[in-house]
Amino acid sequence: MLSNVIDYVLPHRCASCSELITEDSGICGKCFQKLNFITSPYCNICGFPFAFAIEGQIVCGNCIATPPKYDLARSLLKFDENSKNLLYGFKYNDKTHYAKFFSKLLIARYRKEMHDVDIITPVLMNRFKRLLRNYNPPQVLAKEISNLLNKQIVPDLLIKTKWTKPQASLTKSQRQKNLAGSIKVNSKYDIRDKIILLIDDVKTTGATSDMCSFLLKSADVKSAKLMTICMTL
Repeated sequence: MLSNVIDYVLPHRCASCSELITEDSGICGKCFQKLNFITSPYCNICGFPFAFAIEGQIVCGNCIATPPKYDLARSLLKFDENSKNLLYGFKYNDKTHYAKFFSKLLIARYRKEMHDVDIITPVLMNRFKRLLRNYNPPQVLAKEISNLLNKQIVPDLLIKTKWTKPQASLTKSQRQKNLAGSIKVNSKYDIRDKIILLIDDVKTTGATSDMCSFLLKSADVKSAKLMTICMTL
């Protein structure tokens, strides 16, 4: 009750410039215009944006050289100074209500890519971080997206089998080694021939989402897709 009173009394401020805003969406109109949304042309598989115009659908060099395990990945924003404070507020500073803002934008941008999914599930979070934050940002976002799309959410479809180091400071190869054998598909769910949508907050090296997608494919899913708020370029 007290937290509700505090939220009502305190003014809403933009996560980027700290200016007062009328609604607690997280960002003011001026800063919204500065956000770098990922738009076409981009890789048909991983969603990495191209710097020049290309006609039709094309696959980037990385996906040709090392095809990812997921079938499709899309991100809403480029991770930069304009999106960092907004993302970090959601990811680290208890601004879980930003999930409503992000989910609406993701669906508005990628509804076509999400319309056929059967199950939505969050990418797993390091257990120690979960204890410190008391919430899993991808799970909060997945819940909002499932509500708006009226799709089934299964938060424990992927489960941890052992502790791992935090991924943030590791290279892609180190992340892959760190994750090896640490995740499995929950055997109580039958996901054969299902289309699974993985939700994460930011796509960096793609190691975690790739591992999760590999496990889902090993469980005979029809397709594994990935949606994130931001992508590092």
